[in-house]
Amino acid sequence: MEAIRLLMIIDKFEVGGTETYVSAVVEELLRRKIAVYVAGKPGNLLSKFKAIGCPTFTNIRNQEKFERWIVKHKINMINAHHETTGTLGSQLSKKLKIPFIFTIHGTYYPRSLINRVMKKCDERKAVISVSFPVKKWLEEKNISSIVIPNGINTEQFIYSKNRELLKQLGIPRKSRVLLYVSRLEDEKGDVCKDFIRAAQRFMDKEADVQVVIVGGGPDLNSVQKLAAKKHAQRIHILGERLDTVSLFSISDVVIGTGRVALEAMSCKRPVIAIGSKGVFGIVKPENFNVAWKYYFGDHRAKQTADTKRIERLIGAALRSKKTSAVWGDAGREFVKNKFHISGITDKLLAVYHKMV
Repeated sequence: MEAIRLLMIIDKFEVGGTETYVSAVVEELLRRKIAVYVAGKPGNLLSKFKAIGCPTFTNIRNQEKFERWIVKHKINMINAHHETTGTLGSQLSKKLKIPFIFTIHGTYYPRSLINRVMKKCDERKAVISVSFPVKKWLEEKNISSIVIPNGINTEQFIYSKNRELLKQLGIPRKSRVLLYVSRLEDEKGDVCKDFIRAAQRFMDKEADVQVVIVGGGPDLNSVQKLAAKKHAQRIHILGERLDTVSLFSISDVVIGTGRVALEAMSCKRPVIAIGSKGVFGIVKPENFNVAWKYYFGDHRAKQTADTKRIERLIGAALRSKKTSAVWGDAGREFVKNKFHISGITDKLLAVYHKMV
């Protein structure tokens, strides 16, 4: 069997769910002594890939240089993760006769583009869906795929008290902290604003509640303006951060979706799942499997996002520390059993080995 020399192509080395997932897989592959490379436009996450010893390429707009780099490193497998990089990876796959995998991370990709990408690549090809709703969505356009969910390094995403961080943020130690983590763009930016409005209403009645917003993107400015309108001293807008484990650990409840929900659960945090498609609700042991099938509201939802509904969910999630602890412990076990990065990497390698 030929040894895998894998190229992951992302749009940009920025902080986001897809990029964080790729970094987790890359770290696990490197741990297993598998040759893996990552290409994408420069961004804040580049330092993380360099720190784990992964060779990177950032001049992806120069296709000639990119091709030479691929040939030089004897790459024999391409896995693309975004719309633009799907097109680029497909072209390189065809020209250099390298097997091609396209990982679809949501229902926001134009399906016509996915079809075009998969028709123009090498004959050895596959599509991976990160959730069952994505698989079903692709099937409606006769695109078959293999479901391999996001993997979480549960040894990294583990609860760890960090009182120093509370101090740095100016949050009193006995506060109840609501944490929202997402890229602030398109629907996710809208969800963040709905959450802030709901939190502000809740904070009218509850003086010990503090809000932390983490994420960069084009909607960051409008999010900051909304947060400044009411309870501004208790709403902390942090922008892009790489210390998400510490931020999860200082929070009482995390509002998120997709990968963020899984990371928070790995850190034993209760989760209110709200995503691009709407509200799933509080994630509890009795609905863990359903929440996963909805991808925590990112690929499917039970209800539309509504300020009053979110306010009620905040109150319910903060009500009992004892209940929250039970949810947190069970959530970590669920993530360890179903989404541990080691098992997810095994599934990816099975796909890669079939195609080399």
